[in-house]
Amino acid sequence: MDHPSIHDAALAAIKLHATSPRRRWSDGPMYQWSPATDDVWSLVMHWPAISGVLCEEVARGSAEVTRELERLCVQGRVSRNEAAGIRRSLESMRASGLAMQQIVRLGSGRWRASPDRLDLSAVARAAIRERQRELALRGVELGLDLRSLHVWMDVAVAGALIGAAIDWALSFSTQVRVKVQPTPARIVVRASLPGGVARKSRGNRRMNDNLQWVLVRQLASCARLPVSRSSSAATESAVIDIPTNITLAPRRSAE
Repeated sequence: MDHPSIHDAALAAIKLHATSPRRRWSDGPMYQWSPATDDVWSLVMHWPAISGVLCEEVARGSAEVTRELERLCVQGRVSRNEAAGIRRSLESMRASGLAMQQIVRLGSGRWRASPDRLDLSAVARAAIRERQRELALRGVELGLDLRSLHVWMDVAVAGALIGAAIDWALSFSTQVRVKVQPTPARIVVRASLPGGVARKSRGNRRMNDNLQWVLVRQLASCARLPVSRSSSAATESAVIDIPTNITLAPRRSAE
């Protein structure tokens, strides 16, 4: 039987030469590594890591199911039409995981804004153009009312914010309208829900139970923009106000 001091020396050597685990995107700059079981458990401290693990498992699981579904289609055991509904569910699951990843990363404090002078209407057009094919395949009817609104903002956050607001609206309806207006300065993304569809959708959804809505709030917080939500008998709208301290007058062309 080994002497206890031998075990103590081995444990001390392991601790001396141990290295911290590789940081994940979800770890904040002050993240406390706590692999030891004698640490005091705190969900508040560990929830970013838990969320990161959950997102990775969702991504891995959805990818595995997608590959298996493709194999069944190739073998002729499932038709492409039959697989379409499953693919939509998998895409929705993946989108939820990606939204959670962004929420955790942005909320961790690692990300730093790089403000630049930009026109929000141009950012909105670019964000929509990148998703044009995807939106068309989903049968989305997207109305645009984009007027020049010059601001000082991080362009990546601005584009992600508009995209997240569109995704949130699409959780209610495929009829979405995006508006950028200079007076009062704001972005409005509205989902139109005709008749019984509106009542059914609202009845099955809590006011703020959508990860896309949480992502909108997180992105708006990063940009220091107030965001609100309004409902009517047939619409759900996200309203992002642009404070005067980041609104810029349009540049005059050289004469």
